[in-house]
Amino acid sequence: MPPAVLTQDPPDLIYGWVSTPNVRGTRDIIISSFATIWLCTWTCLCLNIPPKDRRGHLHVILYKLRWQIFTILFPEVLVATAAEQWLSARQSVAAFHRLGYSKWTIRHGFFADMGGIMVEPVDTLPFAVDSQQLAYLVENKYLRMPDIPLEELKSLNKADGLSRIVTLAQMAWFCMSCAARGAQGLGFCTLEATTLAFILCTLHTFFFWYYKPLDPGVQHTYAMDFAIADICRSKADLLGKPYLRSYTTSTPLDFVKPIPSSRSLVIPFWFGLAAMFPQSNWRLTSPSPDDPKSELASVRLAQTLANSRVLPQDGISLGIMIYTLVFQVAYFGLQIAFAWIAAFPSPVEWYMWILANSAAFGLISVYVVAIPIGARLSPWLGRWLFGIKATSIIEVASALPTWARIAVHAPFIMGYLAARGVVIVESLISLRAMPQVVFDEVSWSGFVPHL
Repeated sequence: MPPAVLTQDPPDLIYGWVSTPNVRGTRDIIISSFATIWLCTWTCLCLNIPPKDRRGHLHVILYKLRWQIFTILFPEVLVATAAEQWLSARQSVAAFHRLGYSKWTIRHGFFADMGGIMVEPVDTLPFAVDSQQLAYLVENKYLRMPDIPLEELKSLNKADGLSRIVTLAQMAWFCMSCAARGAQGLGFCTLEATTLAFILCTLHTFFFWYYKPLDPGVQHTYAMDFAIADICRSKADLLGKPYLRSYTTSTPLDFVKPIPSSRSLVIPFWFGLAAMFPQSNWRLTSPSPDDPKSELASVRLAQTLANSRVLPQDGISLGIMIYTLVFQVAYFGLQIAFAWIAAFPSPVEWYMWILANSAAFGLISVYVVAIPIGARLSPWLGRWLFGIKATSIIEVASALPTWARIAVHAPFIMGYLAARGVVIVESLISLRAMPQVVFDEVSWSGFVPHL
């Protein structure tokens, strides 16, 4: 007789349909959370066009991986950057419509601001221009209005549609699962709280970058019949104005850009990050109207525009500033509030979670308060410290020696990184000891009304 045939009922024999155990394991929590975080931090990225020598498949992947790591460390900064880029693209639409070019859309604005348009003067190599610099050239008849079909820009986002749908579906499922767990009184872990914070950031980033082309990889180059040196010489009044200069994004038309707005919460961050990691130093300079060619010789012509380059031509609106502040409160408030919902292995780790998130929010708050105060004091500080006429705190900070810039920004950057590191590490190690209620699975049948 085959061994699988029962001759008598064993004591543990089970009759009928057997349902899956209504529990989840540590692996299930990790896979669900990691998959959601990875999708959020990868599919939300709409990065500017990389340099020509870094557009190979492997280079593009590494390029996005670096920014994915940045997004994991500074997700709220990416949201603020996307918001200010969105504002810049919208302002470019208004600028070109005033010039009579009604076919210019927000997609065109994004494409120009991400380095998609290059100009080739008669006296220099081609270099990238953003939407404001392009509008300046068109308005002053130095360049004919580029004709970029809208359908071409729309086609760049079609390939990304499926990945965003998958991400939105995963985020919806994760949020629905968390809501169901809360409704049934089940437990949460800190990894799930961190994942919800990433979902919040991703939704906002998706909104602001909805019209931004994804990985175009192709730039449009337009020849000019004018020399940049002549353009600079004819606008000597503008050349006396200091402007933001980055060694990696310099163009001869940087004098067109405005001084960073005191309402911007992004520019000071990038300035501070560059002070800590000086591979992309930022400085303010005033080219000489007497000898613009000497200024051109010192400029490293930008072949594209950095993702950190955010200078809306009309400045930062009050609405965007208020939105950024409210978002910071919501982002950190979510993680602090979950301290009273999520499970922790020990009271010490609970206090560490509260302290780390509160410290990060406190640093952001000090940073936010310091910006308008610095903007108000910048003329006096500029005259007293360096004998310069400063209109923004960035101008004063640019005049500081390297050691002073590091001393000013290191406490903020390193303190934030330390706090962020505590949150990320605690999200992982807390899974080593959790109460049973965290592993109980949602009973979805409980949400079905019984007739």
